[in-house]
Amino acid sequence: MVVTNEPLLRFRDVTLEVDGRRFLDGAHLSVSKGESVVVAGLPASGKSFVLRLLLGLPGMDELQVVRHGEVMLDGQDVFELNGADLQRLRRRVGFVMRGGGLIENMDIRRNVTLPIQYHFRDNLPDGQLADRRCSQLLDTFGLNHLGVPGLRPVALNAEQRVYVSLARAFMVEPFLLLLDDIATGLPPVLAKRLCQHVYGMPPEFDDVLPDAATGELTRVVTTADLLGYVEYGDRFVLLDEGQLIDLGDRLAVESSADSRLARFLGTHTPEVTPNG
Repeated sequence: MVVTNEPLLRFRDVTLEVDGRRFLDGAHLSVSKGESVVVAGLPASGKSFVLRLLLGLPGMDELQVVRHGEVMLDGQDVFELNGADLQRLRRRVGFVMRGGGLIENMDIRRNVTLPIQYHFRDNLPDGQLADRRCSQLLDTFGLNHLGVPGLRPVALNAEQRVYVSLARAFMVEPFLLLLDDIATGLPPVLAKRLCQHVYGMPPEFDDVLPDAATGELTRVVTTADLLGYVEYGDRFVLLDEGQLIDLGDRLAVESSADSRLARFLGTHTPEVTPNG
């Protein structure tokens, strides 16, 4: 892992209310290029919105949203971009939703290749690039048997759905990978295997897409189960009462006396006094 001092993303005094409920309240966050950051929070605390803010809050047009503050990604203010520029930024971000977020009326291969077909259809060096990448990714995850034509997401179990969604995210050589509580509901052994794929080396492809990302992949993961990620993340952040609290690295988390961490680590920690 190579981490630079230059922030890839930054929240500055960000407040977010959705349908009258405040999820972020003057929050700050900075993530460097190449860093893997884990954001922990209780269920329904607003962790997903941390990721969605980086994409311009897609899919929330029918909700009443109030937002203040600055959300910077790759040197650009996300909410100052026009539609075309926002799409160009999004096409290099891999996003894996809880449960996979697959499109049910598309087969697995079309789900996986969708980002390339949508964002790069007119700029592909040849018509078979997307299909080759799909086969390579499914094989990487041991799921090449899911690439048969016509097989739809309804046939997949929970683990397979996440892996197919992860393959879709890797299709476009992202510079940023956003993962929303993806191990929820998986047995510990399967969750650990998933983390090993998420935090391993990204796939390398023979054919390079236009504007290919360079440098180390940056990862931001949300979870309600911090314990499952302590051996993988570079840095850990706690979402609590609308604030994004920097917890430090693994050693800092495991040695912390902050009582709020007990619910995420499955341990009892003493209350912290105002003086320390």
